[in-house]
Amino acid sequence: MKLFSPQNRRILTYAASGILGGAAARQAAAGSFQSAHYFAMAGTAALLLPTLIRNSRCFGSVTTDFSTSRREVWVTIDDGPHPENTPEILEVLGNHGAKATFFGIGRNILQWPHLARAVISEGHQLQNHTFHHQAGTFWAALPNRVRKEIELCNSAIRQTTGVESFQFRAPVGIANPFVHAVAEQAGLQMIGWSATGLDGIPHQPERVVQKILRNVRPGAIILIHEGSLPGLRKGVRAQTLDALLRKLSENGYKAVVPSLATHGATPLLGQS
Repeated sequence: MKLFSPQNRRILTYAASGILGGAAARQAAAGSFQSAHYFAMAGTAALLLPTLIRNSRCFGSVTTDFSTSRREVWVTIDDGPHPENTPEILEVLGNHGAKATFFGIGRNILQWPHLARAVISEGHQLQNHTFHHQAGTFWAALPNRVRKEIELCNSAIRQTTGVESFQFRAPVGIANPFVHAVAEQAGLQMIGWSATGLDGIPHQPERVVQKILRNVRPGAIILIHEGSLPGLRKGVRAQTLDALLRKLSENGYKAVVPSLATHGATPLLGQS
């Protein structure tokens, strides 16, 4: 087993936190409460801070790039399906001859199964983004809850499309050690991103695209979203994707799904 394998990284993090916690207890027993406080804070930070960093690899592998010798990028679309956005997004992708991966929310997939099937039938991928997408609390989820969220979403995808998911993206890209461990046990590859325009808030498509393009290079994984937001105009999601694909094309880039780019043989990077 490699020293810095995902499992060993989790063990080392737990060990560091435990050592610091033990030091805090010894300092408190000796009456050095200020030192005990500092050690306790450091022990907590060893576990908490990596959990709150998007795409953190402290607890396990996260793919943020894919290997390609061509000007290709991977467009990933989170939080669907959505009754207004998904049909418009599929139309835009079709108009540009682009492929994408949709990281779907399980309860949405069950609510609009025809949209989940449309994603697959039009040659795109549908992957796991938890069942409820409770972003405010999922980062602190314990193993049983993590397992349930992942299994229910896998089941929703299988039930509606007959497809087995093999990739997973945590809500807002933050995950504790349990998330990494459960995803690995389920045979799911954790997928992050390397370029985003922060379109999870009301936005102007042009500004989102400008932010994304700053980090676009061959093999980049691009994150955008579907779904409604307070203050977000109807049709903006599709407009953002259309503007992005036009700019990518102008710069010589093609949007592909890596597993389809070279007949399933494209290796992924960013996993260390």
